[in-house]
Amino acid sequence: MKGFKKAPTFCVEPLPLSDLAPLFAEHHAYKGTAKVATYALGVREDGEIRAAFLWMPPPFGAARSVCPEAPHAVLTLSRMVAVPRETRRFKLARVLKWTMRNSIDRVRWPVLTTYSDEGLGHTGATYRLAGWRPTARSLVAQFTRAGCRTSVYANGRCTREGLEPLGRAVIQRWEHWACSAEEIQPRMDAAGWKQHLIPGKVWRSGSPAKRWVKTGGERPGANTAMAALSAWQEEP
Repeated sequence: MKGFKKAPTFCVEPLPLSDLAPLFAEHHAYKGTAKVATYALGVREDGEIRAAFLWMPPPFGAARSVCPEAPHAVLTLSRMVAVPRETRRFKLARVLKWTMRNSIDRVRWPVLTTYSDEGLGHTGATYRLAGWRPTARSLVAQFTRAGCRTSVYANGRCTREGLEPLGRAVIQRWEHWACSAEEIQPRMDAAGWKQHLIPGKVWRSGSPAKRWVKTGGERPGANTAMAALSAWQEEP
């Protein structure tokens, strides 16, 4: 694999969410996965799925808080999971770094974000080792559903319906930028990324709905079934 002096023990590949769901159910604190993802990537070692990453655009407000100049360029690592260290040979930070370089279109998504939950004992060490930078910290209300930790953001909207309060925890935001904010749009324009109207759809604001589409080829590493979500719909 590119970027390694020795042949790595792992292989990263796009996989259906259904293939990754058992791993998240067994090893992730939230005990579940998303219904859609821009990139759903599995990490195989010895033929078995030993880790997984789910990437998707954050809510528009969250994206704007990270990069107000180009919120459409923000992609979030929504879920990351791996089997215990003693049952795998690869280092998760090494795999994450490789994935960021080779599986994500960093022209379309130059700004990456993710979060570590200190309430779960997460220190963000994997992100730090993979080159991420800690930024905002906040005290956030936590919730459970059916005894499992869960987020208030699901299926494109925020709701607390059916959730049980669990107290508060410090959430650390991490960011990884491929270029400066001023360079984002010129890079996207040069690569052929354009906004297209979505026929018959308008946002709640009344503005015509648009999405980003690349002309002249498929984006590298993208899940074909998730192409519509990958060309994220931006509400002005």
